[in-house]
Amino acid sequence: MASERTRDLTTLEYIILGLLSIAPQTGYGIISVMERAASRWSGSPGAIYPALKRLESQGIISSDVDASSDARPRRLYRVLPPGERLLDEWLRLPVIRGAILDERDLSLLKFTFAEHRLTVDEVLAWLDAYEKAVDSYDVTQRIWYDMRMLAQSVHQQLLIEATMMELNTLRAWVQMAQRRLRAERDRIGAARPARAAMPIA
Repeated sequence: MASERTRDLTTLEYIILGLLSIAPQTGYGIISVMERAASRWSGSPGAIYPALKRLESQGIISSDVDASSDARPRRLYRVLPPGERLLDEWLRLPVIRGAILDERDLSLLKFTFAEHRLTVDEVLAWLDAYEKAVDSYDVTQRIWYDMRMLAQSVHQQLLIEATMMELNTLRAWVQMAQRRLRAERDRIGAARPARAAMPIA
């Protein structure tokens, strides 16, 4: 029986919900996706299976034994409505200004999951907030950059410039994503999720 949710989910648990929201998965399937993604979140069985157990005990996901294949029966996990609500709330959270560069890979994962969960207008609102956070972070970085460039070695200057280039690339990507999603919205409408659920290869 599912217990009341009494704790915040971990980032790994949200990522699992995102993967399950695209299509039901086995634990092994989730581990395979995480390993291919080469992310900083552990895709080891020692991290994934306990997370699946916690989510299932809280009534956020469910599982069934899938005996349809000739191989050994597998447990297939799917996200339940409470998990969908939690995932959607997490996807709508704006990017924190101080984590612009540190959390870039997490932001891209959220953007990936949002395609299957949020409307185009919701994704555009998230991107608008993302752009504002990048701009705000950039202003702070540029002030710091101007003060530090005079007193740094060439190597340190190049490292600072690498950060500035990353911000410029991130901003360019956000602006490109906004343009293309607005064009898609104009073409097909905004009230639907960006794409229906599809299996993960």
